[in-house]
Amino acid sequence: MANSHLLRRCDHPDSSVSIHRAANPLPVFIFYCLSGFVSLGYQVAWFGIYVEKFGSTNLTFALVLCNFIGGIGAGALASRWVAQWLGARLRTSNRLRVYGVVELLVAVSVLLTFAAGTLPADLWGTFPYRASGGIFVPTAVYQWSKLLVATLCIFVPCFFMGVTFPLLCDSFRSRSAQDRFPAALYGWNTLGACLGVLVCQFILLPQAGHNVTLWFMAALNLAIGTTFLCVGGPSMPARSSDGGDDGTFAIRPGVLLICAIVSGLVAGSLEGDMFKRIWFLGGTRAAAMSFISFWAILAIFLGSWTVKALPRLRLFHIKVAFAAAAVGYVLTWRFAYPLRNLIHQRAIDAAVGSLPESQLGTADPTVGVQTGLVPLLLFVGVFVFPAYYLISLLLPYVCTRLHTDRRHLGLAYGANTLAFCVGIVGFTWVAPRVNVFYSMRLLFVLLAIATVLLFMINERRRLVLWKPVIAAVAFAVACAVTSSQFDRSAFAPQSPPALYPVRALRSNAAHTTYVVATPTGDRLYFDGHSMSGTSRASQSYMRLMAHFPLLAHPEPRSALLIGFGVGNTASAIAAHDTIRSIDVVDLNDNVIATAPQFAASNDGVYLDPRVRFIHDDGRNYLRVTDRTYDLI
Repeated sequence: MANSHLLRRCDHPDSSVSIHRAANPLPVFIFYCLSGFVSLGYQVAWFGIYVEKFGSTNLTFALVLCNFIGGIGAGALASRWVAQWLGARLRTSNRLRVYGVVELLVAVSVLLTFAAGTLPADLWGTFPYRASGGIFVPTAVYQWSKLLVATLCIFVPCFFMGVTFPLLCDSFRSRSAQDRFPAALYGWNTLGACLGVLVCQFILLPQAGHNVTLWFMAALNLAIGTTFLCVGGPSMPARSSDGGDDGTFAIRPGVLLICAIVSGLVAGSLEGDMFKRIWFLGGTRAAAMSFISFWAILAIFLGSWTVKALPRLRLFHIKVAFAAAAVGYVLTWRFAYPLRNLIHQRAIDAAVGSLPESQLGTADPTVGVQTGLVPLLLFVGVFVFPAYYLISLLLPYVCTRLHTDRRHLGLAYGANTLAFCVGIVGFTWVAPRVNVFYSMRLLFVLLAIATVLLFMINERRRLVLWKPVIAAVAFAVACAVTSSQFDRSAFAPQSPPALYPVRALRSNAAHTTYVVATPTGDRLYFDGHSMSGTSRASQSYMRLMAHFPLLAHPEPRSALLIGFGVGNTASAIAAHDTIRSIDVVDLNDNVIATAPQFAASNDGVYLDPRVRFIHDDGRNYLRVTDRTYDLI
């Protein structure tokens, strides 16, 4: 390897500091960039794998992301202990060799995902459901076992990923304040992460699929770990007094810790809110969720390099950036629909311009354009990147300030990532359980409170505990008083939810459902999307989907319907006298609870004794059951 001499080993204890100072960190930056590439490759692959296992909902993405970030946070908190334990077992003081072992542990533990894939689908039985309120729901053992398996497969490798950043920063702790090593290291890692999302989403996943992508990333991870284990680097340096802080003022660890927590909480809350809002605006593909991660990571990368490039940057400047992020985020969503339409219209114009003259007027260039990956990438970026960039300045600044004071970064980095998990759980599961409108309103309140808290604290003075306590109490009050009413302003001005009466508002955290009474018939909405309706056109094709195959069958007796909607297809199936049983599988239990709202059109099929409702993902149910059907 061309740069292997730069990671050279130094066994002489007296020369360790001087050689460490002279060692060029560029190879470490490059390999940590590749590590970021691999890490986000894992995340994108896990998104796809667990969509197949749990269904394509924001809760699936939250499951992956919380275990991903939570594992990193737990690993960061345990970083010092893990590094010391591994060093003692390996009998080495060479931190870069220890880092190589940690990367190998990441690669090996990723294999848990493949091991879990070998578990038989019917391990918990061919019907692992129990009756609850007229609906068959997964048993507690079945549900929690799947969650536990998913958690282990993601959390364990991410735990070892979390060890790496504080370990590498501690390995270069004697570098001068002007180097801003943590910001540079974090920037290189997130650069790799950005590339990982793009390469996986545009090349590896379409060409190879999720499993091959995961194998490829594990192989790269093994190569990184093996390189550092074999080549190593400078021995563990002594704590040197030269370099020090930049001489302006002493750091306040308590203030910086609170800043790290606020940074993580706001970042996680924003990403959870973005999952909801992008879905609400039409980004319902799994790629949209990966692109949210891409733009967030790109923002972190540029934020890290901004901190690296501006040595005179202070907390006051970042407070102003937080305020700008809050205002900008509100304004972006205020004009969300014009911005979305502008991006999509440009894509449509480009599609029209690429058509031969012979096809103009005969082809519909809008078909598929709005779901193209490039327009979707731009669409997501407009809403995600600006605010995320501005809030992403805070953590690199905190890490840099602590690093120049020779402090281990495990606590601050770990607290930041665990706070991120709290934020993302809060805004993908807790607040949306009220409904999506409540959740989106509450996010704006959180941004305001976090900004005010930052302006209340001063990095030149000791932390006064009553200030974060007051902020926490203010947010608790906001949770109690924020309106949960239906918000017509969240929709395009001429859309049905903005114009017509709405009823039956419900939420299960995954989706907020409601019924819109339009002049052509009632429509069932999931968040911002019309999923089914009772108009004449909807009734025709939904019923014919059942009638044609059933009439072609000599004597159909059983049917499986995946997705109930408003009950049109189920009603059509029930109209055939030979049918003895109808199993209806739906991932959204609110659909089943809302069925009486459409009794006039579905003929009360939800009360038919032949119908059995099962709350699960249709793919999961078919994988588990041993039952066969005349019609699916």
